[in-house]
Amino acid sequence: MSGLGWMYGADLPLLSLTFARDISARELLERMGAEPGDIAIRSQREFADEFGDVLFEDDCSVVSTGRYGEWALAWEHSSWRCVESEQLVRDVAAGTAALVVHANEKPMVEIRYAEEGHLVTGINTLFGLGPDGRTGAVPGKFDPALQSLGADLRNPRGTDYGPLGLRGLFFRLAEDLGVGIPHADLVDNPVLCAELEPRVH
Repeated sequence: MSGLGWMYGADLPLLSLTFARDISARELLERMGAEPGDIAIRSQREFADEFGDVLFEDDCSVVSTGRYGEWALAWEHSSWRCVESEQLVRDVAAGTAALVVHANEKPMVEIRYAEEGHLVTGINTLFGLGPDGRTGAVPGKFDPALQSLGADLRNPRGTDYGPLGLRGLFFRLAEDLGVGIPHADLVDNPVLCAELEPRVH
């Protein structure tokens, strides 16, 4: 299944994804804050043995990476560094383009898109699809795409996400940019991964 297809009906209470175009998965991890010496390819058993006890601890951010087409991808297993600071997506987008997709059970989806180190568009659906939830230099960049997918943008606090629903709308938007996640790379195959450095409070 291509793109994010397997995710549409999956039980994913917390989802934190970062994508970067035309860089390696290793470089993506480094841009997100992993120490180069901590990045390694681990089997699924090695991953569980090394990180199983810390996945859900405060300030621990274990990230698996991979590649899909032109995009490197990073999956945060239990953290949300990708949306804690807009600076992360800017850092990842230095010299390229970056996309962040975050979802939780509030329900809420947050998407950020940056190019050349600058935030172009941010949408936080906690405020619907209206202007209150928008950031970036071009807040309405994806509005034509959202409307073409069935979302109603006429209500300033509208929550009519169209036939794809809340998550499906933004999954499709991300897919249209060319991103995807091979399911087997996360659950079956050896994976390039690391724990990000602790946050500075």
